[in-house]
Amino acid sequence: MNRDILERNLLALFQRSPDAAQIIGNVHSSDQVTIKTSRTNQMVPYYVREKGMPKPVHSTFDPVKEGKRFYEQNIYEGFVIIFGLGAGFHIKPFLQNSTITTLLIVENHPKEIRTILEHIDLTDIFLDHRVFLWISDDAAQFSDYLLQRYIPVVSGNLQTVSLRPRVLLDQEFFNHTADLIKQTLNQITDDYTVQAHFGKRWFINTLNNLRVSEITTQTLNPIGTAYITAAGPSLEKQIAFLKNKRENEAVIATDTSLPVLLANNIKPDLVISIDCQHISYNHFLQGYPDDVPLVLDLASPTFLTRLAKKIFFFTSDHPLSKYVSQGFRQFPEIDTSGGNVTHAALSLADTLGAKKIYLLGADFSYPYGKPYARNTYIYPYFYSRANRFNDIESQIVSFILHNKSITREHFDKGYRYVTKPMIHYKSSIEKKAKDLSGEVISVPGDGVPLNLASLKNKKNTHIPMIVSAGVPQKKYWEFLADFKKNIKELPPLKGSVISYLNDLTTEQKRTWITMLPVAAQFRKKEDSGIAAIEKAQKWCLDRIERIVALENDSSIIHKTR
Repeated sequence: MNRDILERNLLALFQRSPDAAQIIGNVHSSDQVTIKTSRTNQMVPYYVREKGMPKPVHSTFDPVKEGKRFYEQNIYEGFVIIFGLGAGFHIKPFLQNSTITTLLIVENHPKEIRTILEHIDLTDIFLDHRVFLWISDDAAQFSDYLLQRYIPVVSGNLQTVSLRPRVLLDQEFFNHTADLIKQTLNQITDDYTVQAHFGKRWFINTLNNLRVSEITTQTLNPIGTAYITAAGPSLEKQIAFLKNKRENEAVIATDTSLPVLLANNIKPDLVISIDCQHISYNHFLQGYPDDVPLVLDLASPTFLTRLAKKIFFFTSDHPLSKYVSQGFRQFPEIDTSGGNVTHAALSLADTLGAKKIYLLGADFSYPYGKPYARNTYIYPYFYSRANRFNDIESQIVSFILHNKSITREHFDKGYRYVTKPMIHYKSSIEKKAKDLSGEVISVPGDGVPLNLASLKNKKNTHIPMIVSAGVPQKKYWEFLADFKKNIKELPPLKGSVISYLNDLTTEQKRTWITMLPVAAQFRKKEDSGIAAIEKAQKWCLDRIERIVALENDSSIIHKTR
């Protein structure tokens, strides 16, 4: 052991991976690793497993040359995860690649890594601002670690590469970690795709809703039983299920299903809308009941706030929405991570303490080739465009079959079309239902059945209470002025995004994250994440300044009058 080498390694590692440095510094070395010299006079770790022969993780002849060949097997850029530290011969060539934003090394035995760091100087690797080491024998923890550090708009694409001799020694651990990376990457990719499409719209809508959200006083009362209406074709047959609604039972309509209920003389108790697009206006063309609260995401289109007399805002997991709730006015949070309004309605029912939640019209398919229940927005739209060359039936078929992932399946009553997004929504509903306190019951229809068998007889642990927003901490224009100041004072992004975030204060980090969905849209046209962030920062400041200017102009006009 060389105490100087160990201390230098740990000091260098501590700069960017303090948790890993602390874990390694607090354990003893391992007798499962020995160090031997290669023919080219390089130190190579040998691992021992189950009293077998020591196995080298690098070439015993020329590990440096082998490391170069290892790197040259593929083209690397962006965020690279490397399974296995070894003596770093396979890692050093990556350091010369300026297109790599992050090098994340994964290991699972601190004692064995300590043994390596006691003998081999790896400071040149650890001192690179892009290099981080994650070490734990619990692979399940890696998903949260990755979620906090992999930011596609800045980090770029994600790739994994394995030091094969090292991985083979602990295959179960590394295979499990690889599976978790795939699952986490799917989650991040889905979210990033949505951000890249709606980032600017979310930002604009949220800022424009601040004036109204400051003065809303609507509260929501607890409910015992909730009937959530989605807009699938089965809703037509299930309408009768709502006729006998009793006291302490509430109908929560998704915005798409609202015109179906109104056409059948059923007035819901609540309506929820989460879509930030202007197409949501079509759901309200038949009018809106004055006495029914409209539950809106802070990023909903502003025209919806003029349709209803009772507005109730909520925050989602969107970073700007959270920022508003923390620094302006605290709003109840509703889970919109499922990507569909029925999922959000489930979260709302749970927030209101519902012991039983019935799902109607949740088909997750096109039964008999029908997209939605009658009276939903899509039918007037098709009728308005119909002619003798393109009748309504042709338009419906085109609408259904435009999805490339569509498949046709048969069930006991007939057939239905299913798409991958629909099955994804179904899975998100099933997962959400397991997390709720109340029992979720799917009313039988012609759609794909939900798997809720394990949720029977759940014990509700919710304490019913009135749900409302908190008291505003400041005027909305004062909040915007502070927000603008915080964005302007952010330090420029340089080097690794992980290091950058680690150097920010909590307030700076919260401010910076609000711009990421906007940056995701700019990233489609920019070669680098830094350029996308810079453009997003200018764009966000411009939008804030416009609203502040309008507020100042209206104040001047008001005083003049």
